[in-house]
Amino acid sequence: MADFKVTELDENLDFGNLPYWDVVIIGAGPAGLAASLTTAHRGLTTLVIEAKDLPGGQPQFLYADKKIVDIPGFPDGISGEELSSRVYRQAVDALVQFRFNEELVTVEETEQVEKEDLLKRVVTKQSEYLCRKVILACGLLHFPRKLPVLDALQSKSVFYKIPKIGDYDDSQVVIVGGGDSALDAAVMARDRKAEVDVVVREDTPIAKSDSVDRLIASGGRVHCGTEIASAEFNAGLIRLQLTNESSLTADYVIVQIGFLSAKETFQRLDLRLNDDGSIAIDPYFETSRRGIFAVGDVHGDIKLVAVAWAEGIQAAIYAFKEITSPYWLNEKRLRDQKIAMIGDKIAQGAGKGR
Repeated sequence: MADFKVTELDENLDFGNLPYWDVVIIGAGPAGLAASLTTAHRGLTTLVIEAKDLPGGQPQFLYADKKIVDIPGFPDGISGEELSSRVYRQAVDALVQFRFNEELVTVEETEQVEKEDLLKRVVTKQSEYLCRKVILACGLLHFPRKLPVLDALQSKSVFYKIPKIGDYDDSQVVIVGGGDSALDAAVMARDRKAEVDVVVREDTPIAKSDSVDRLIASGGRVHCGTEIASAEFNAGLIRLQLTNESSLTADYVIVQIGFLSAKETFQRLDLRLNDDGSIAIDPYFETSRRGIFAVGDVHGDIKLVAVAWAEGIQAAIYAFKEITSPYWLNEKRLRDQKIAMIGDKIAQGAGKGR
């Protein structure tokens, strides 16, 4: 049974001139989109800020064409691009507002009070937004690691995400990286009849062994224990010199060597962090700063779309209840603490009776 009645926001609402937002969500990946649907369906004005130019997060940017097969309700799988498009369309229909190409700088406290909430000021590199609650859903890993030797070419044929399916056809493709993302891209390229070479710095790829076996069986080549030493254009192709003194030529180079941590951003927000640099949260997804919640990869160990959806929904409900029922979360915390204390006393008593 639903815990709420869907409340439709007024489509004539002047979102451009709101004095403040009920909720600002940082990140338009699975967790952020799910959270935005949940708050908008509960009648809260909701703004989503995304650093990239498209919604969808990792499903959109890392495996747009790859079938995701572990999401309930899609027995034949669904591509990252289609999944992102569907959820984004739902959010737009619910009157969630979006700002793309805006990178978060910080979240400031203000002295302005609205309906018993001290407003927060979300600062991006382009603008500022006042709001009652903030949900961080920007992912633990923001930006792909770059290879300077390839960036120096300033070529549109060097990708840090997987290109569209048609870009592979009958092409020579070199993929840099030995993880699952790199090998998945290699297998996809071979499926589209591309000539594929994978350059792996380690002595052995860390990707799933069946992906490596499938690539080799299909005619793909894996070069382990080597890196790109230099790159140049040659007759319209990219010529790569490897550290093992061999060379490769390519129409396209796809780099999949991991991502830069968002830890610096989290530190700017003055949030308590875990040892691994992720954001520490309480059982209600609230961070060490009151009114700022965190969901998805920014804190989680299980990095699945379904988990990100669930966390986004839960945090959005807690934010909604804080807005509509002041002190609700504090009272719930106090009750939970009392229950924990009773449990500790029972455990201590049982220990003494042994």
